[in-house]
Amino acid sequence: MKILLTVLAAGIAFTAQADDLDKIRAKGEVVIGVRDSAPPFGFFDKARGTVSGYDIEFAMLVARQIGVKPVFKTIDPADRIKVLKDGRADLVIASLGKTAEREKEVDFSLGYFVSTQKLVAKKGTFKDLLQLDKMTVCVATGTTNGPKLKAMSKNIKLVEQADNAEMFKALQEGQCDAASGAEATLLGNLAKMPGKQAYEVPDVPIASEAFGIAMRKGEKRLQQQVNDALTMSENSGEAEKIFDHWFGAGAAVQLPRSFKISR
Repeated sequence: MKILLTVLAAGIAFTAQADDLDKIRAKGEVVIGVRDSAPPFGFFDKARGTVSGYDIEFAMLVARQIGVKPVFKTIDPADRIKVLKDGRADLVIASLGKTAEREKEVDFSLGYFVSTQKLVAKKGTFKDLLQLDKMTVCVATGTTNGPKLKAMSKNIKLVEQADNAEMFKALQEGQCDAASGAEATLLGNLAKMPGKQAYEVPDVPIASEAFGIAMRKGEKRLQQQVNDALTMSENSGEAEKIFDHWFGAGAAVQLPRSFKISR
């Protein structure tokens, strides 16, 4: 009886101490929050019948490092932190910028992409940041774009939309003078937008930020596994290959890789 009670007590203690990494490995899958309207980071690929993109390839890389199956949950920008806190996802890999405010709520991995925030507008209409005071700009709810624009211009008018698809629709309908977002995402959405010839993404940077993989606070072992996956991909050249696939020669969105993943 004493032996049985000892075994039971040990089992209870193990269960109580199990962290997210243990739980993920026990169920054999990791639920990852991703976006389906933010090409080339995450979008629904009709040909494959599933999500594809830069973020998705890193999600699969992380799942491989942990040794489990990736299960993708598509989420809106405004829900990226909430799905973690509610327990609906184990990780969020959804072009999520690392900020001091967000780091109060979740933990982040190393940065795996460096993004420059810009505007998309009709050709010839936006040339200088001083114009922001007289502009109406569409932004996706839950992104850092709105706050950063407000910090630059007190008089700017912001129109929030649920996601990038709605933001670009509002831009076409004339609800705003421009739309704000990560340069790569703006170019990705613009590439498939009807009447795209009338619009451009001027080379007027607004801000820069690193995208990180988010997880619940205090999950240090999971964070270590994610960071190991990222640094190993950089050292092996896999991270650069993923970048070249989505942003290199021949890609719909072409950008130079001006960063490396490092601790």
